[in-house]
Order: sequence, then structure tokens, then C-alpha cells
Amino acid sequence: MASDAATTPGPEARTVAAADLELSAAEVDAAWRVAVAAGMLGGDTAALEQQSGGDMLASAPAEEILSTWDAALAAILAAEELDGLATALYTVGGPVRMEALFDAYAAAAGTMRTQSQPAQPQAAQSQPAQPQAAQPDQAAELSAVLETLADLGVVELDTDDAAGGLTVALSPLGVWGVHRRLRAQGWHVPVLGGADRTGATALLATLASCDAEDGEAEISSWLAVRPSAQAAAELIRAAGSGSPGSRGAAFAVLDRIGAGAIGEVRSALADPVLRAHAAVWLHEHGEEAELRPEDRAWLLVDLGAGLLEEAEPTDVVAELLPDVAADAQAEIVAGLWRVDHPGVTDLLTALSEHHPDPAVARAARKAAFKARSAAAGGLRQAP
Repeated sequence: MASDAATTPGPEARTVAAADLELSAAEVDAAWRVAVAAGMLGGDTAALEQQSGGDMLASAPAEEILSTWDAALAAILAAEELDGLATALYTVGGPVRMEALFDAYAAAAGTMRTQSQPAQPQAAQSQPAQPQAAQPDQAAELSAVLETLADLGVVELDTDDAAGGLTVALSPLGVWGVHRRLRAQGWHVPVLGGADRTGATALLATLASCDAEDGEAEISSWLAVRPSAQAAAELIRAAGSGSPGSRGAAFAVLDRIGAGAIGEVRSALADPVLRAHAAVWLHEHGEEAELRPEDRAWLLVDLGAGLLEEAEPTDVVAELLPDVAADAQAEIVAGLWRVDHPGVTDLLTALSEHHPDPAVARAARKAAFKARSAAAGGLRQAP
């Protein structure tokens, strides 16, 4: 495996780290590369001075964390010369047998010949070598690298009897990272790693990281291999356990299904997290469904929380109630503290800090205080 000595600890530091962390020397080197690429070490790297960057992973915005993770991915793929294999996994879009991956790695490393066959001059290599299994050293090295990639969340290792044993596939996060790298290298990759083969949760995660054109291609591919009722059921399950942003995306995909999703959407009326979304969706598709005032308030908070996942607070404030007069906005905002939603305080804080109308900002500030007090005292009731 390739290694850059300039970005690895010295022998003494490696020995200490390996003993403390119960890792091999190779695993220490891999962890070091990730830490350096992610900006988690600063100053004299030989002195192992840790910056506050390590704490960033627990508190920074999602975009910053993804950027840091992407830098770590680039470091691992470059150091281990695995760009080709990552691209192959992306292209396949599903699990690959470990043996096949070993063969591909051996080919990429130029070790397809047997150990007894001497290396030939470049000019003599006019005939393609016949595929053979990876040598034991390469198999062991690739296994170690795959464990590192799994620890980083790039790949998922599994056992599939139907596929013939151990398998490896890119995770949804890995799909995002490899897609980003391919696009940066000038490749046009409109369909992101075969989301049609994955569940609704992976589809929604993919949609969060691509533009509108690619998103349409993903949705079409995913829906093409599922009956309407099955697709709707998967989306409802993913929406019920996902973030506010994923709920909005799920019901947008349900729009593409249309009448075939009505039964599953109606069943979602029994779920407090989905009831407001389901009622609005049913009304928009000509169906009857009760939509109570408290449902409307919960939906407003959920939509706002979803927008805050992707947009700046100033933009969220501008988009939340664009056609409502300021005095009416203030009245609505003043009552949002009663909504039993984990994102209500963050939304009210954003409104208090960024709303251009002083009356609305003041109402949001008071409501945010009440929301914090209600959360602490358990005063809010579920919708």
C-alpha cells in the first residue's frame, strides 16, 4: 500500500498510539491520515497537538462535517490507491462479492500474474494477463483498508449467502462522497450509484445531496422498479423515522406516485409525526382528511425545521410565511411554543434573530422562552 511518511507519526509515537488504542501500525497510519486530512491535528504533527477541531464533529453544521469527512475520504483513497475500486463500487450500485473485489484490486495493483511469473518488460506486455486471485498479501492489505473505510462510514460489509459469502458496498454516505469526487473530476454521473436498488431512506439521503435534474433521475429510477403501493409504504416508513427535511422530500416523491399512494398516506394519519403532512397531501389530491389548527401549527414548525437543515436562517425566515401579513405572523408565531416538536425552539430562535419585522421578532423571542420553559417542565402536549 502507498504511504506518505510526511503525514504519519514517527516510530515512537506510532508505537505509543498503537498500544494505547490497541491498533496495528497500519491502522495507526490510516487513522493519522484521516486526522490530518480532517484538520483534527494542528501545529507540529509530531507533537500530536490536538485542536478543538476534534470537538467540531459533535457540534458543527452538517455541511462543515460533511466537508471534513470528504477530506478524510480523499486522503484514504489517495494513500491506498483505491479510487478505481471506489468508482467500481459506485458504478455497480450494490453489494460485490469480496473475492471479486480482491481480484479487481490485484488487477489494479498489477499483480494478476502468479508469484512464479517474473515481471516482463513493458514492451513485452502486449497480451492481457489472465485474471487470477489476489495474492495473500494483497488480500490482507485490502481487508485492512476495507475495515478502515467501514470505520469511516464509506462502505458497508455484510454476509450474503445468495451472493456467495462476504460482500462490500458503498454506504449512502459513501455514494455521496464518491459522487462528489467523480463530479469534481469532470464525470457526468446523473444517477448516483443505483438508488433504485436501495430503500427509501437511502433515496431520501441521496436527494439531499444532488441537484434537481439528478434528483428527478434518481426518483424515476427508484420508482421504476417498485409497485406504487410498495414504494408508498417504503416512503411512509422512511418519513416516520427521518428528519423534517426527509419528511418533506418523502411527500414530494409521493406526489409522483399520485393516486396509487392514497391508501398508504391515509394510514399515516394515525402517526402523530406524519398526520399533518398526510392530511395536507390528501387534501391536495382531492381526498377528505381532518386538518386541525394544531396540525397546521405542527406542520409549520416541521417545514421550518426542514428548511433549517439546508438553508440559512435568513432565507428560512423569508420563505416560511411569505404571504401572511406581519401582524398575523406575530399572532401565529406567538402560539408556536405549544407545539410538541424537537425543532420548535431552534425555529423560534431563528425567527427572533432574523425576522425583519420587530413585532414578529419580539413574539418569536417570547415564544422561544416559553418553549424552553415548557420543554424543561414537560408542559407541551403531543399534537
